[in-house]
Amino acid sequence: MVRTYSILRWLTAALAISACAQNTNPLNTTYLDRFAAPDPRREDITECHGFGCAVVSHASLSKDAWRRVVAVFQPPPKDPQAERQRIAHAVALVQLLVGEQTGTAAHQWTHKAMLVLPNFGDMTQLDCIDEAVNTWTYLTLMERDKLFRFHRVAQLANAGSLTDPDIRNTAVLQEIGGGYFAIDPSLVDAGVPPPIMPLATWLAPWPPKISVSDARVQLSR
Repeated sequence: MVRTYSILRWLTAALAISACAQNTNPLNTTYLDRFAAPDPRREDITECHGFGCAVVSHASLSKDAWRRVVAVFQPPPKDPQAERQRIAHAVALVQLLVGEQTGTAAHQWTHKAMLVLPNFGDMTQLDCIDEAVNTWTYLTLMERDKLFRFHRVAQLANAGSLTDPDIRNTAVLQEIGGGYFAIDPSLVDAGVPPPIMPLATWLAPWPPKISVSDARVQLSR
């Protein structure tokens, strides 16, 4: 029954995303409004998992744990590209620290050629909605602690349509005075620094041409 429920929930979400993806502006707060804590604090972090935020767990990061996150940004990066690399590593670290408390620091989906084969029915697993919302939470905690010099946290982005059937969601960073970048942990396993690529590349037909983006993190296969 759990398996059937998860599949139906995912299909419903997929149809909704497909409709949203017809908008000319892919940035939106749909899933943030529905699932994210509007004022995230490291003492009470909400973690979505189980596909489409079917389960919400709570975790906290101690001062010592957060110092490990801050240390990722020391010494301060000298340019936006270097900062994006630090952000990817910091997101992976927080994902593990939180996942150890929520049970989501487990082997995630099977990845092949940048396509994701979901393990339906396993509540320790995260789909792209879970990953996007959680990553936004982690990024917001970092931004509010003034760890970013060259970026700000943007809304989530979605893509997918009848002509682009790979329905997907991602957290987004905006380079201050510059463009938007997708940061998508659904493409890698738990605790692996996620790729960061220009949002235009992520929005293009899937799989993205990662070689022409400025992603610097090796994708798992």
